[in-house]
Amino acid sequence: MNYLRPDIKRGNISPDEDDLIIRLHSLLGNRWALIAARLPGR
Repeated sequence: MNYLRPDIKRGNISPDEDDLIIRLHSLLGNRWALIAARLPGR
């Protein structure tokens, strides 16, 4: 496949990433752009 950014993680979210998303959502609310910016490689 030809992607512009081949280093982006694809596939299921790991349990650690899931915990991070939950913690960030509790801190930031529904600001998904800010949450996504804090997920490395996603």
